[in-house]
Amino acid sequence: MPTLTEVYNNIPFREGLIPDWGFSCHIREAGLLFDTGAKGDVLLSNMQALGITPADIRYLVLSHDHWDHTGGLQAVLAANPSVEVFVHDGFSGQTLGLIREYTTPVIVDGWTEVVSGIAATGPLGTAIREQSLAIAVAGGLLVVTGCAHPHISRIIDRVSREGPVWGVIGGLHTVTHEDIDALAGVACISASHCTDKIREIRERYPETFRPGGAGTVHRV
Repeated sequence: MPTLTEVYNNIPFREGLIPDWGFSCHIREAGLLFDTGAKGDVLLSNMQALGITPADIRYLVLSHDHWDHTGGLQAVLAANPSVEVFVHDGFSGQTLGLIREYTTPVIVDGWTEVVSGIAATGPLGTAIREQSLAIAVAGGLLVVTGCAHPHISRIIDRVSREGPVWGVIGGLHTVTHEDIDALAGVACISASHCTDKIREIRERYPETFRPGGAGTVHRV
């Protein structure tokens, strides 16, 4: 049963954490951090408040090369340079150069298992290349997104080739009617961070919507 904790989010949820624009999620059992938020000091402060240390992180998967998802990267690598970092072809030479000061990045070009039961989708989209996580849970696959710039409908379509999509957690950015329709049948929906139609999603799926935010813990 994976335990996912939203370490960084601009939406407040738990007292004692600093809400700030960006997203990061920790999967405890795998020692995996997905994205790093915007500011290293905020990330490390929230991690400490949640009982997560940099030494706990064995894998770091970055969704896309935007400041609000990579801003804490150097702080994590400086504290734990042995972490294995997964990126893709949408990352700049500057970001790759920063990673290479500490470790050799893994460049993902398609569906890639990061650790048993957790895969990176590989980059999707054109204007903004982005990858998501797919985590095996009892009901199928749980999708964790950074911003879902390629649109959540497309991400769900890609992940569903590997198995049924059980849940979606993270930022969904610009949400279309097609995206909202694609969430039908998903047992757990926790849209946060940059999602522009949280209210509409919650009203459409009141039985499956779960609030997200800094400090939210998902046990699935």
